[in-house]
Amino acid sequence: MNSKIIKSYQDYVLIKTNVEKFVKDYGERYKFDEQSMGFLFFTLEKIFNLQEDEAYNAITDTRFIMKQKKYGEQFTHDKGVDAIVINEEEKVVHLMNFKFYTKDYEKIKDKHFESNEIAKVLLLLSDIFERTIPSNANPILSEKLKEIFLLQDKGNRFEFKIHFVSNIYNGFTDDEEKLLRESLIKGYKNDVTFEYILIQNFITKLIEKREFINAKFKVNGKNFFEKSEYGYRALIAEINAKDLIRIVSNNEDIRMKIDIEDEEIMKYAINENAFEDNVRVYLKQRSNINKNIKNTATSDEESSKFFFFNNGVTITCEKLSYQGKNSPVLELDGIQVVNGSQTIHSLKEAFDENAENFDEISLLCRIYETNDLGFKSKIAEYTNNQNPVNNRDVRSIDLIQIKLQEELSVKGYFYERKRNQFDGEDKNLRIDAEKFAQSFLSFRLQKPAEAKNKKSTIFSSEYDNIFNEYLTSDIVLKLFNLYNAIERKKFELKDEKSYLNHATYYIMYFISILKENEEDNLMNYYEKALKRIEYIREKEKEKLIDDYSDPILFKGNSPKKYLSELEKVDFND
Repeated sequence: MNSKIIKSYQDYVLIKTNVEKFVKDYGERYKFDEQSMGFLFFTLEKIFNLQEDEAYNAITDTRFIMKQKKYGEQFTHDKGVDAIVINEEEKVVHLMNFKFYTKDYEKIKDKHFESNEIAKVLLLLSDIFERTIPSNANPILSEKLKEIFLLQDKGNRFEFKIHFVSNIYNGFTDDEEKLLRESLIKGYKNDVTFEYILIQNFITKLIEKREFINAKFKVNGKNFFEKSEYGYRALIAEINAKDLIRIVSNNEDIRMKIDIEDEEIMKYAINENAFEDNVRVYLKQRSNINKNIKNTATSDEESSKFFFFNNGVTITCEKLSYQGKNSPVLELDGIQVVNGSQTIHSLKEAFDENAENFDEISLLCRIYETNDLGFKSKIAEYTNNQNPVNNRDVRSIDLIQIKLQEELSVKGYFYERKRNQFDGEDKNLRIDAEKFAQSFLSFRLQKPAEAKNKKSTIFSSEYDNIFNEYLTSDIVLKLFNLYNAIERKKFELKDEKSYLNHATYYIMYFISILKENEEDNLMNYYEKALKRIEYIREKEKEKLIDDYSDPILFKGNSPKKYLSELEKVDFND
């Protein structure tokens, strides 16, 4: 790897401590005590932001699978891929190869990723692109490959990302990495890429915390005006692009220094904590908007017109102060960029490549001074309109979310408006907003397929249908307890009814249909729900034969087609 890595024993121990916690939390439930298996869950939850059940269903590691259920010796291989995450919404398949070391730190700190893993992964890639399921693949890996192929048959074209994951600092050697890169380009062009997830990536994720970010910048001449009304204060100004990049630097001295050389600004990355209230996370050169911003900034002809082409940025702060009416210095305390993440990141990329045109680049900057969380949430939501809004973070400062958290805290629960907000608290008392919303979508709105396979709608198109003034902690706890009860049954029955790994939301859906009133013990309808699901499975198997797949069935709306038929069947309830 090209950049200089600072190695630390403390990093190694921090990851080990987190892994040990996952072994403690999940080991008994999933029948393991090995740290390597705790590392699987740790990575899938912390890096890929999966829920516990999603992480469990993603794991294809043979040693882990053998602990869950007794399989014959013919199921011997995971083909070097220990987990597969199929993201149908983003059209990406993540293939993960894990290596976890328990050796003394001094023995592994300079170690490179084991090169023999390359051949294993490339062989499986070849099978995937040949649409072949290896005869000796373990049953979960086979199921995952079949799912990929069936989704492709429905018209999905996937990008494949290989992740080499380990608690070491170094990837492959330069020569090995070059050969791998050339093999992927030659064999798959742009359809397959790879990346490392190593100690430094985990540490960045673990220690990222919200900062109170202060900054200063000078307004361009008299190009600003202030408006105060209804108890709110707003200032609209013209800001130089270099200043905009500087005030979100991860170096505090740079943020507070008005006159500074370009080279100093280039040295430091952007402080991502300045965007915690932003609706969207910047994806490097992912959208045409990002590319256009960068192209305009680097164009000799167009850069001076940047102000007219760009929508500008929106910033909230807890305190705004300045003096004078001509080129005043604005002092901002506690800034959050709620709109403009794409603009700032694209400008930073362009600036680092070529700062030549940046003296001429300016843009509109809207600044709101407020401590009103509801007002901040509205600003963040209403000023974002360039790309679709589907991120849960902007909703986390919604007053409905804050009130739910407060109401549930009185009852002894930790409602997580943001993912892992109460990491470290009793897992049995933590209620994740997204997981609750999936349950609500299945049970109350009767959309189990969307709950499982279209989670992005939760904090966008379905948000107001789920989170509104009629949602109380009693409803949250009812569905929280129902979901957990169904999950417990899943583990009790998983050896004889493996389809339950995929059916939780459809079970909730059928319970919602079968219940006679809201006050019933909802688990009394569990067996009835299973009878109907098993009836549907048998019908689908008869129809599809070899093309049948449990994951595909419970991702779609096919089970709903049987509702009228189910009413005519005597289930001896």
